[in-house]
Formats: sequence, C-alpha cells, structure tokens
Amino acid sequence: MKRRDALGRVALLMGGALSAPTMLAFLESCKKASDTATGITFPFTPERQALVAEVSEMIIPKTDTPGAKDAKVGEFIEKMMKDCYSEPEQKSFNKGLEELEKKDFMKATPQDRTAILTEMEKASKADQAKADTEKKKYTEAGKEYTDAPVPFFRLLKELTLLGYFTSEQGATQALEYVAVPGRYDGCIDYKPGQKAWAL
Repeated sequence: MKRRDALGRVALLMGGALSAPTMLAFLESCKKASDTATGITFPFTPERQALVAEVSEMIIPKTDTPGAKDAKVGEFIEKMMKDCYSEPEQKSFNKGLEELEKKDFMKATPQDRTAILTEMEKASKADQAKADTEKKKYTEAGKEYTDAPVPFFRLLKELTLLGYFTSEQGATQALEYVAVPGRYDGCIDYKPGQKAWAL
C-alpha cells in the first residue's frame, strides 16, 4: 500500500479532514534521530504505553474484528509522535496524557472513561474552532499566523485511525482486502453491509 493511498483512506474515514501536522508527518516520512523534537520523553513509561493503548482501544474496540490493541496502535502512536511530530504537537500530546493521568483514566469504570473522552473531544473541538477563528482574523488582517498545535484528542484520534487502518489487522480484517488484485473494474456494486475496500 502506498503511503498517499493510506492517508487518503484515513482522511475519508475521518470525514475528509486530517490536521496539517498529521498529513505532513505522514507524507514527509520520519526524521533522522538527530532531528527528533523533544517536547515529550521517549520511550514512554510502561504506564504511559498502557494508557495510550487503552485510549486507542476505546476509540476502536475489539468486536468481531481486531481492536486497536490487536493492531498495536499504541506502539504506532508512540513511534509517530517521537519521529514525525514537531515539539508543539508533542507538548500538546503530553499535556493531554497528563490530563488523563490526573483523572485516573486507567482506574476509571468504562462509563467514566467514555465520559472523560467525550469531554476531551468536546474541548478539542472548541479549541480547534477557536484556533480557526483566530487564523481567519489574522489572514483577513494580512498578518502572518502561526498555527496552534493540534488539540490532544483530535491528534490521538487521527493517529489511532491512521495506525489501525494501515496495520495488517485493520487493512485485512476490518476492510475488504484483495492481496493480488485482478483486472481493473471502475464500477463495482457495493452491497449493503459490505466492508469498505482496502486499496
């Protein structure tokens, strides 16, 4: 699978919108070790690895298809944050993880976890709307605008979806997959309940 194809599919799954840092990180590939930003401590502690894995599993739980933990999405997120994101995004991500740790996310009941993540998603949307409004004001005034870092929950959700649907488990078990495609058919009937195609 080509990187650009995978990114396009994840964008479609998310309603067509990926943040600029996620697209840049994915398209530019990873940095050299000497270029790695230092907005967060790597490698994650075992507790933090478990936290990231658990949150990603809440976003894509195991059902009749593998969940985010099965696809090792937590490891993917850590690798992407370390190698592909700038310091502002790393700091934003770290701040979000610290907030989850303060709320004792790992000790919370499933209902409380859902409530915590729902609250964080609402805050993330509000932060993004505020940043978009500010950017518009600067642009209309002809001033240069420095993008605010992507809010934590949006970044986590994007990386969870990206990691899952580009993993072997996500591409072959959650999506329709043809290992060796046959001839090209531009118009294939899509049956109700059929999985989306992994290209």
